[in-house]
Amino acid sequence: MLIMYPGLSPSNVNKDAKYSVTHSPAGGMEVRLVYRISARERELLTNDRHESLVAMVNKVKEKLNGAPGGAFYINEYHDVLVPHPDGSGCVYAGTYETILEFDYDSQTTISPVPPAGLAPGDSWPGPHAGIPYVLSAGATDIRFNMTSGRRVTEIRLSDVVGHDAARMLARRLAAVKGNSGGRVYINEACHFFAPLITTGGTTYVYLGGLDDDAWFSAPDVPGRL
Repeated sequence: MLIMYPGLSPSNVNKDAKYSVTHSPAGGMEVRLVYRISARERELLTNDRHESLVAMVNKVKEKLNGAPGGAFYINEYHDVLVPHPDGSGCVYAGTYETILEFDYDSQTTISPVPPAGLAPGDSWPGPHAGIPYVLSAGATDIRFNMTSGRRVTEIRLSDVVGHDAARMLARRLAAVKGNSGGRVYINEACHFFAPLITTGGTTYVYLGGLDDDAWFSAPDVPGRL
């Protein structure tokens, strides 16, 4: 039985904001990351060492599409989400706590965990795969939308943790992102990053980890281990 995910289901995000399962040239299937080097360059990085994750995603893909392979997300609760082809949301595939890392060259590993010494405000060198939230203008709150049929409901962090705690985290992120707000991402390692528009195009900046700040509760998913 397919389980529609009751929490935030990403949509309308860039290709580099999600992972995918693809066929390997050596046979079998592997996880692929679109790693954006610049506005004009990207690398297609792969990792064939996550067989259980590939199987988890493909089990849902085969039920939805009749064939394996395709896009998926891993959110900050380690829930694996597979987009439904009708655009109605995501299907819960399971949980996966192993961090995905990709070999970029013989000396560099691309990981959702920031390298030692990376500080808020530094350029984000990790994957752009993550779950999008919106930092409110004025750094007062963080929010996302839930869609059910024709109804769209705005869910605010302050609804869950209170205004003071929500404002504290929002201000910390806005110290780098800016008080005008906008889209921010949190990845499966619970680190924030965000796009910034510059004269040279869009760059991504590190905002810091979630650390001990209050956050949205993990959705109650039937069958979560």
